[in-house]
Amino acid sequence: MKKVLTAAAALFLLAACSNESPAAPGVTAEAPEPTWSVACAPGATAIDGVGDLDLDCLGDEAPTPVGPAGKPLVVVLWASWCEPCQAEAPEVEAFHQAYGDQVDVLGVDTADTRDMGRSFAEEFGMTFPSVFDPEEAVRIGLGVPGLPGVAFVNPDGTVAALVAEPGVTTESLAETAEGAFGLELT
Repeated sequence: MKKVLTAAAALFLLAACSNESPAAPGVTAEAPEPTWSVACAPGATAIDGVGDLDLDCLGDEAPTPVGPAGKPLVVVLWASWCEPCQAEAPEVEAFHQAYGDQVDVLGVDTADTRDMGRSFAEEFGMTFPSVFDPEEAVRIGLGVPGLPGVAFVNPDGTVAALVAEPGVTTESLAETAEGAFGLELT
């Protein structure tokens, strides 16, 4: 019993001497507020199945009509808690960097919290805009059973292709976009 008390006392002293101050019971340390802020461009045409829908831009919280704005649109459904989304984020960003002048990309942070979504976007260096969709209106409207999901939307709002399985790559996004939109991405 004496050894147990001595060990407990040593642990208490070590904890008391640490440089870190423990949080009060029931209080968690706050992460710094994310600084990621990419503005959204309003869509000009409603997406079939989704309809006229305004969602807050994740970056600047401005109400944003969701849909294409004159050129093909790749809609990427993601969330910070979605493990496959974490693997796909660099692939989507690389697609946007390579082909964003020919095809618009819009992320949809789905069933998430705004701060977690912004932290995710910041962590993965996302330069494409995303809207905040806590009620999953886009996912439900497109008929995507779960995350992740990618919709390839024509300028007229029709959905040309839908990928509802994890594992997209920059190359598979480009191939699907070329086939769906009849483009040769360069």
